[in-house]
Amino acid sequence: MITIVEPREPIARLWGKQRIIDGEIFRMMRYVLRAEFEGKVLLHNVVTGQLVALTGPEADALESLPASYTPAIEQMVTYHFLVPESYDEHQQVVQLRMVLQKYNDVHSTDTITKYTILPTTACNARCYYCFEQGQKLTTMSEARANEVVEFVKNHCGTEKRVSIMWFGGEPTIATQRMDQICKGLRDNNIQYTSAITTNGLLLNETMISKAKSLWNLHIVKISVDGTERTYNEVKNYVYEKINPYNIVMNNIEHLLDNGITVNLRMNFDVENFHEFEALVQETYKRFGNRPLFHLHAHPVNGEYKDRNGVLSHGSESWFNERLAELNGFARRYGLLHNPSVLPCLRFDGCIASDRSAIVITPDGDLARCPEQFDSDCTIGNLTDGITCKELAESWNRLADHARCANCEFFPYCDRLKNCSAQDRCGDKLDYLQKYQASMNQYFRSYIERIGGI
Repeated sequence: MITIVEPREPIARLWGKQRIIDGEIFRMMRYVLRAEFEGKVLLHNVVTGQLVALTGPEADALESLPASYTPAIEQMVTYHFLVPESYDEHQQVVQLRMVLQKYNDVHSTDTITKYTILPTTACNARCYYCFEQGQKLTTMSEARANEVVEFVKNHCGTEKRVSIMWFGGEPTIATQRMDQICKGLRDNNIQYTSAITTNGLLLNETMISKAKSLWNLHIVKISVDGTERTYNEVKNYVYEKINPYNIVMNNIEHLLDNGITVNLRMNFDVENFHEFEALVQETYKRFGNRPLFHLHAHPVNGEYKDRNGVLSHGSESWFNERLAELNGFARRYGLLHNPSVLPCLRFDGCIASDRSAIVITPDGDLARCPEQFDSDCTIGNLTDGITCKELAESWNRLADHARCANCEFFPYCDRLKNCSAQDRCGDKLDYLQKYQASMNQYFRSYIERIGGI
């Protein structure tokens, strides 16, 4: 067995090596990915992060599993690629996470360096699937923006370096508050970079110039809903006599010209998924030579009826299959740039579980998740800080549903127990495609480095 990527510390040290017990029958551990490249069998342990290539006898031994111990499987057993038939790897992952989380808790601080700021909950689009339907429309006041600056100053730590995600609503309809906050941070010698989640309609050349110089904007996340006609219908902007689709595409061009990364996401359901290929081809023709442009598909979360009262929500298996199919198409065009990384055990979730991150609403309330910030999810305010510590800590719990145990990506999954989207798991096949490609890429690099196996 040849190790291509070493197991991660401290996971490997904490788990240790597996002892071989006489009489045990061994099987493949559930959390192992398999790929084949140039005649070699590759195995990746999703718990430890170790990637290996098997020799001939070892690869042959896989075909006769489950099986009793032979010298050919010794290393695969030692490094937990193979486990006894009665082994409970799910419980082992749960225990490893518990230990690592406690260690992390001991070394955590009160410093907050990641801020998701909602300058407004208002929006100029009326997407039928918006998770903020029914949310109170509020725009941050000048006084509240000053409080934001003061809060960041008091919580950003001695390094005085933070990152900001502008969120909403549609942030670009409240740029006065964004400008004010950025100027306030500069006046207090706080270094910052920012990203924004937006529909992109108002990001014209003038605003982009300011975004680059004042907001220190590096990444823009824009959602679309298909090609021109469908996009304009679904977004259903409040403005009349304009073509929003063309405006957004032109704005993407200006962003790229200014060296700002654009992550374009097409939200799909049963009605519009077939338009993704046309969107890929159109954007490839226009932006395909721009390394800062990315495009991927994402399922519509939640069961929402469209403007005609039609529920276009597919089943979970349908979403899973379409997600892998559509993103596979984007990868073939080079528009979906997956970093060359491999999954391993996570003991943290998405940014909502990050103690160094906070969400600030237009009213000055604090929350953990940028998509769940109503009164039931408020954990404090700008004046008093985090006052509901129990609720804040509850966001650190990873989801562990009955079906999770059988998913090969469970150790790597960052879904949280509190997450409103935790009942959906539409990215398994997409993950499999992505990480099998990464396994092959690591193996190819290894061969080039050592000159063959």
